Amino acid sequence: MMLFLFTKTKGIFVEIIKIHTQKKTAFITGATEGIGYELAKIFAQNKFELILVARNESKLRQMVETFTAKGIQATYYAKDLTILENAKFIYNDLKAKNITVEYVINNAGFGVNADFVDSEWEKQLNMFQLNMITLAYFTHSFALDMKAKKFGRIMNVASTASFQPIPFMAGYAASKAFVMSLSEAVNKELKGTNVSITTLCPGVTDSKFHETAHSERTLLHSKILAVATAKEVAEYGYKRLMKRKALSIHGFRNKANAFFLSFIPRSWVGNLTKEMMKN
Repeated sequence: MMLFLFTKTKGIFVEIIKIHTQKKTAFITGATEGIGYELAKIFAQNKFELILVARNESKLRQMVETFTAKGIQATYYAKDLTILENAKFIYNDLKAKNITVEYVINNAGFGVNADFVDSEWEKQLNMFQLNMITLAYFTHSFALDMKAKKFGRIMNVASTASFQPIPFMAGYAASKAFVMSLSEAVNKELKGTNVSITTLCPGVTDSKFHETAHSERTLLHSKILAVATAKEVAEYGYKRLMKRKALSIHGFRNKANAFFLSFIPRSWVGNLTKEMMKN
């Protein structure tokens, strides 16, 4: 019996050593700005090979040059992920090159701060495509490969906006609620496969996101919501990913807000967020 236990324990130990010594590759979308950029630096510091995806090719090229100069193997795809065919191209190209991805960070996304009905539909559609469809495609495709290889970690970046409707950012909040629901459910389905999905929910983060969404005056200057740096959120997300944590809300105040929202009538929540979002 003791010999059996030792043999079994030794086998587990060998598997752990294999996981920590084998080549590790991280795939990161939205890698040139904010949380994605900070995550790329963290993965590089931890000696991961990097596959970076964003639209800004000059910034991607600069990042790759910086990382390779430090001995980190890195490559990039300068693609617009609001177009699903671009996501399919990237995935199929990686398969054709026999590149195995162990860690996936679905970080790319943007928001639209406007009255939903009066806003430009194409902008809303692009947001839905990027925040939901492309993320779901990468989650499905990479998780399937990871399941076959019996190892993989995925982190999908949602938001504290996932927990309530937000007038004037209605589509964005809805898209992030989708991300949270999908990620939590699939993580449960993958239990026992050694593949996990971490849902990262940042609160208001000082990044280019709010400049793009035109929400900087509304949210960054709010005295109600805590503002974090992209580096703080990235460090927290990386630690949670490595610990295979499921739902990960950054910041004590954000955790408290998410908890108390479950006790407040939905109509009150909508009225409160509407007042906060008014310019």
